[in-house]
Amino acid sequence: MNTVIINGIEVQAAENITILKLAKDNNVDISTLCFLNNCNNNVNKCEICTVEVEGKGLVTACDTYVEDGMVINTNSEAVNEKIKSRISELLDMHEFKCGPCNRRENCELFKLVIKYKARASKPFLPKDKSEYVDLRSKSLTVDRTKCLLCGRCVNACKINTETRAIKFINKGDKTIIGSEDEKCFDDTNCLLCGQCILACPVAALTEKLHIDRVKNALNDPEKHVIVAMAPSVRASIGELFNMGFGVDVTGKIYTALRQLGFDKIFDINFGADMTIMEEATELVQRIKNNGPFPMFTSCCPGWVRQAENYYPELLGNLSSAKSPQQIFGVASKTYYPAIAGLDPKNVVTVTVMPCTSKKFEADRPQMENDGIRDIDAVITTRELAKMIKDAKIPFAKLEDSEVDPAMGEYSGAGAIFGATGGVMEAALRSAKDFAEGAELENVEYKQVRGLDGIKEAEVELAGEKYSVAVINGASNLFKFMESGKMKEKQYHFIEVMACHGGCVNGGGQPHVNPKDLEKVDIKKVRASVLYNQDAHLTKRKSHTNTALLKMYKDYFGKPGEGLAHEILHFKYKK
Repeated sequence: MNTVIINGIEVQAAENITILKLAKDNNVDISTLCFLNNCNNNVNKCEICTVEVEGKGLVTACDTYVEDGMVINTNSEAVNEKIKSRISELLDMHEFKCGPCNRRENCELFKLVIKYKARASKPFLPKDKSEYVDLRSKSLTVDRTKCLLCGRCVNACKINTETRAIKFINKGDKTIIGSEDEKCFDDTNCLLCGQCILACPVAALTEKLHIDRVKNALNDPEKHVIVAMAPSVRASIGELFNMGFGVDVTGKIYTALRQLGFDKIFDINFGADMTIMEEATELVQRIKNNGPFPMFTSCCPGWVRQAENYYPELLGNLSSAKSPQQIFGVASKTYYPAIAGLDPKNVVTVTVMPCTSKKFEADRPQMENDGIRDIDAVITTRELAKMIKDAKIPFAKLEDSEVDPAMGEYSGAGAIFGATGGVMEAALRSAKDFAEGAELENVEYKQVRGLDGIKEAEVELAGEKYSVAVINGASNLFKFMESGKMKEKQYHFIEVMACHGGCVNGGGQPHVNPKDLEKVDIKKVRASVLYNQDAHLTKRKSHTNTALLKMYKDYFGKPGEGLAHEILHFKYKK
């Protein structure tokens, strides 16, 4: 152990730790900007974590290691002046217009500007932003007038996905962030998962906004606009209204959506139950036909892009069942207009998603039926919160209300789709009943839950044992494929989610301050909301959803057959 004095207090420090880690362990505040837990980069140092070390002068705390006898001052006059000067330099390269900025409530730079009373020496206010803004992607937007070149996005991409799709690029005498050769991200190996957006401390990276699509539809008297939210949205949006972490606000969201003017409030959990009806049926069929194995889930568009870009030989192994978003979209333009007496061309389907890649999925040219799009607009959790705030709806004070029943009822299996392992567990609950022709009481498969990168289990269906795996995060999918496990044994069913933790940690979810990220495991806390819903719902299997069974009986027929197979399935091709 090393003996160190920090701000006049003697503390003991383990060997081989940085001054920043020492400070955090002893509740000493050091300002940071480029530092993000698990994504520390050592690429571009912002120098905001400057401290003063006796005998060494000013050093950066994130990469200076503690030595025995060190005397450290984190708030001396020299430290504060250095940080203030550095923030001023950053402001000289940042369009400092907070009013219209969508990060004004949680911008990390703005908080530092206030704390250190910094000002730009040469304000950067470009009149024409076209050369700085990249709007080509269906999912992501880059605004380089905001970029601080902190490197957090670059490292988040490398660590979370290992695709290195976003990087520093030398462009003449400038350095910018972008894709290889400045291609549109959609045309690269990028998964469009949005983890770079979550890492960005400012508004340099954002989702491609669909708010105008939604508002235009709501303002058109000819349009019947329906909306449905994904499972994990209800577990996170409360954070954006100062309600804390892990608060279930399902009923308040239904109420807010009604106040925003949507004609029908449904739920993507219903779509999740639909997907399970088709996917579990497909799994049982593959078991009966002895393959092809393994069957991979196809719910996550980030994972689908990973397969397309890196493992096209696996595309035939993906379940052909459409994702909950797209399968719901199909039903909203076929079954729902049929029972509501509407012209499908006048129905506009909006989804609220924790995912930026869902925007790309919704806009795939093939995602339509008879010329009618499955989904018309996808807004993220953040976009919905913005719409609610712009409408001055007091979200935290809203009374709960119920979902509209036709396509709103859902089971516990549909609820857990938003957590890693949830799709696997939901599918096994129904597949086991389908395979054994019985309603089995044991509905929980806890061996596939949790945040481990690669989870494996053996399950029994109709007296036979089958190997399953859950891959938690794109980077772990690469590890799994490179490990040779696929050659060592026969897997039968594999779930993959591109974002670590699953959709609860999707790229469209609320930004969380780095200090809160170190204190709260948001993946675990948000997932607990979904598992709590599952535990308290009377129906916990997708095939017991009454509204769903009525839809199949009255419209689609048997799962996996006829009309259901024709329009609820989609085969990805190389």
